[in-house]
Amino acid sequence: MRYPDLPLPPVAGGFILSRHLNHSDPLLAVSHFAPQKYHDALAVEWGIPLPARLQQAVIKRRAEYLASRFLVRSVMAELGIADFILSNAPDRSPCWPAGIQASLSHSAGVVVVAATRQPCAIGIDVEQFMLEKTAQDTAELLMNEQEQQLLRTLPISFSAAATLLFSLKESIYKALWPQVYQPMDFLDAALVSVDLTQQRATLRLTQHFSGCFTAGTLLQATFLWHENQVITQVTHRL
Repeated sequence: MRYPDLPLPPVAGGFILSRHLNHSDPLLAVSHFAPQKYHDALAVEWGIPLPARLQQAVIKRRAEYLASRFLVRSVMAELGIADFILSNAPDRSPCWPAGIQASLSHSAGVVVVAATRQPCAIGIDVEQFMLEKTAQDTAELLMNEQEQQLLRTLPISFSAAATLLFSLKESIYKALWPQVYQPMDFLDAALVSVDLTQQRATLRLTQHFSGCFTAGTLLQATFLWHENQVITQVTHRL
C-alpha cells in the first residue's frame, strides 16, 4: 500500500486542506481537513445535507461527516458513479453503491477511503498513535499473550505496535461486518506475523463467523505509517 500522492482539485474555503488518491486496486484516497473551519453552510453549498441525527451534534462530528462524504463522492466519481452521497443503514454501516466494495475511516482531521469493484471484503482504518500508558492499560483487552510477546519483539515502541494492532483489528471488523453482520471482539482475531519492511501483516480468526470466515481463516493486511498515524487495510477475496 502506497500513501496517496495524486492530488484532486483543491477546495476553497480552508475546511478541506488536501485530497489525494492512488489509482490502485483497491483505490485509496486520503483527505486532510480543519474541523475548526467547518460551518453548516458548506453542507448546503456542496449538496451533502446533514442527516437529522447530526443536526444537534458537536462541530467535530459534523465536520467528520461532511469531510468523509465529500471524499467518498470524489472516490465514487473516479469509479464512474457521479454525485454519490453516502448514507447509513439502520445499524450505522455505510450503504455503498451496488457492485462496489468500500470502507471508510476518519481520525483527528484525516479521512481515508478504500474502494474496489472486485468481489472482496475490504476494511480500512486510520489511527493516531496511542500514548504509552494507553497501550499498556489496554493491552489485555486488545491482545492475547502471544500477540503481546510478538509486538514486544518489533523494533518500534510498544505504543506504536499496539496502535498498529488496534488498527488492524478495526480494519478486520470493517471488512467482515458487511459479510457476516456479527459483532466482533478484539480477541476474535490474532496477529500471526508482521513485516515492517514490506508493511504487511497476517492475522488469523479465532472464532467462527460464517462458511467463508471460519476459525483459522488467515487474513492479509497492508499498512503504512504517516507522521503520527498508521493506516491499515484488510482485503479478502470472496
